[in-house]
Amino acid sequence: MKHWRIVAEDLIASHRRLRAPKSRSPRRVELSCDPLEERVTPSHLLDVVQHPAATAHVQQVTRHLSGATSSLSTPAPRGSLGNTTPPSPVAPTHWVGPSHSTNTALKTAIQTLRKDVQTIELASGTTVGQLTAIRVAFQKLASDGLKPSSYSALQSFENSLVTANTSLPTGTTLASDTTLLNQFMALYTSSPTTQQTTDLTTAYNALAAAVTSAGVTSGNITTINTDWTAVLAALNSTSTATFPYFTLVTGQGESVCNGPMAF
Repeated sequence: MKHWRIVAEDLIASHRRLRAPKSRSPRRVELSCDPLEERVTPSHLLDVVQHPAATAHVQQVTRHLSGATSSLSTPAPRGSLGNTTPPSPVAPTHWVGPSHSTNTALKTAIQTLRKDVQTIELASGTTVGQLTAIRVAFQKLASDGLKPSSYSALQSFENSLVTANTSLPTGTTLASDTTLLNQFMALYTSSPTTQQTTDLTTAYNALAAAVTSAGVTSGNITTINTDWTAVLAALNSTSTATFPYFTLVTGQGESVCNGPMAF
């Protein structure tokens, strides 16, 4: 039998062991991120501001593209660029709508117009380089502070270049037609400076080169006019608007047929 003192010491030691703090294993620290915290907002991208001159040019061109709308024009359908039309002086948009799927005559007229437009554009020799030259030339005019007295008048002039090219005397070209050049310059200013004269001539020659290469013939014009008249008749329209011939040069002719129509 153990001595009482030994027993007492064992009891004390056992009590101390019970009161001693338990050793704890290292706690794992888990970092969690809210998905929203991981999103990075490229705020520096929002600080990009267009140069005032570039903005002014875009606004000029937008007005140019939308300036000569006919009584047939309707708002662009959803998904279109609307007021953010690309800054190009060579892509006017016209609409022949609205229409209804039950209007068989209109459907047929539009299909015929589209087909003939495609045939003319497929035969065109106008290059991307020539269209780019037009865009660059008009940008230079904008930087010169030049703008036409009327954007609809400018668009009308561009259309007239296409018809004029079909009836030029043998041996002459649009580029050498000083009468047309003067008409173009008069749309911008009656007293151009030397630099403005140079830039306006460059712009006119760019237009003339693209129109000449497109090779639209008088027969093509007659065909398009016939198709266009059929479209107007199917719409019961009394509009005197003519087809925008210059779109045949830029490859935008089919846009005239692509209004909000449900076929």
